[in-house]
Amino acid sequence: MGRLTRREIECVQLAGLRLSNQEIADVLGITPSTVANYLQSANAKLGTSHRRAAAQALGIQYPGAGMTDAELAERLPERLRPAVSPGVGNPIDDRPWAARFWRPPPANRFIRLGVIVGATALWLLVLGGLTSLVMTIFSTLDAWRPS
Repeated sequence: MGRLTRREIECVQLAGLRLSNQEIADVLGITPSTVANYLQSANAKLGTSHRRAAAQALGIQYPGAGMTDAELAERLPERLRPAVSPGVGNPIDDRPWAARFWRPPPANRFIRLGVIVGATALWLLVLGGLTSLVMTIFSTLDAWRPS
């Protein structure tokens, strides 16, 4: 697995914004088939299988990579730019690009621990029930067996 090229990073970043291959090609000045090749190569390098997962992996593995919001706003065609309402502010997210696709784990570790313990207890209960059922079946069959 090699490192992503600048073009692969740009294609994944734009795909993460839910642009089609044609729209990405229009923004970058390349053909849609070239975009598809870049995305396929990036998926292979990132170990992902689809566009959204690639964008998330890009945000985690390559923090700060890609175009800034200003560069994106400058390069996107007018029809793809978000509308800015007067007095509402700029809808372009001011968080770093990587932070938009990565969610931190829950703040309360006790909740996560409780879920893990509960799931384990439930699994053991099911496993114990299945064991009991199998033992009952075998004992019943054993009782029916002629001596």
